[in-house]
Amino acid sequence: MAFSSSSSAAFPAFSPLGFLPVTEKLTKNNHPMRKLQVMSALRGAQVVNFIDLAARPLEQFLPAKGEKKTEDGPPIANPEFEKWVAKDQQVLSYLLTSLSREIGSQVTSVTTAAESWAAIEALHASQSRACIISTRMALATASKGSSSVSEYFTKMKSLADEMALAGRKLEDEELVSYILTGLDLELDSVVSAVAARVEPITVNELYAQLVSFEQRMEARGGGQQSAANMAARDNRGGNSNNNGRGGGRGGYNR
Repeated sequence: MAFSSSSSAAFPAFSPLGFLPVTEKLTKNNHPMRKLQVMSALRGAQVVNFIDLAARPLEQFLPAKGEKKTEDGPPIANPEFEKWVAKDQQVLSYLLTSLSREIGSQVTSVTTAAESWAAIEALHASQSRACIISTRMALATASKGSSSVSEYFTKMKSLADEMALAGRKLEDEELVSYILTGLDLELDSVVSAVAARVEPITVNELYAQLVSFEQRMEARGGGQQSAANMAARDNRGGNSNNNGRGGGRGGYNR
């Protein structure tokens, strides 16, 4: 543990800690909420500087003054140093007890509160990057398929929530783009209408439009028939009547 010659003013006055217990131990999925709780407790106890790697700890020994600088002799211990160590270890203990066993097993080599905090943040950043990459791939390759509009939106919004938890919140326009990409051919008329808009559409507006379209298709198909089957039936009817409708995708005029 390296210590600098900074004065005790770099840290707040020592006082008994009154930490409130963290309601949720840190896992891979709850870092934002857990961090908010921990930071609130540290600020309330006026010990937040102990988790700052840039804050220089107290000097273990007092600097020699005057003629003592050239004399050989034992160094003079800094009486505030032991207090600083005790306070730092209390903060460290609080941080470690707020970790789940899964996370705690990965930060067993830390010796100070600042080292613990840095290790936890680095671990979260690494996990977040991996989560963002995998979730972005899932969003890009997702498709509605045989799912209902409601089921498809639930899946896509769940993936968007995972991105937000990893620290990369998607804007509505970006999520809308992912949703439109995964729609099937029978919904191309909705995709074309959205693409032709001057103003961007929100996720909720897109959901309302797709649900309305789905309900119309179900009504035209007898209530239970899928939109895909309805499109195929219309397409076959257009071909047999030679009215030119069969040339379009799904048999719908645009």
